[in-house]
Amino acid sequence: MEELIAGLTEKVGIDKETAEKVVAFLKENASEVPGWLAKAGVADKLPGGLGKLL
Repeated sequence: MEELIAGLTEKVGIDKETAEKVVAFLKENASEVPGWLAKAGVADKLPGGLGKLL
């Protein structure tokens, strides 16, 4: 998880505390994330056919 937090702080530009909140939210809602991505149309944009896994 530290790698994800570091990526969020470096690439997105949010502070570490906010990144930790994002990770906690994703952990709590992990089962719903694929559905959210599908609804947002992100699944169709994932490389290598990864969207089919959602």
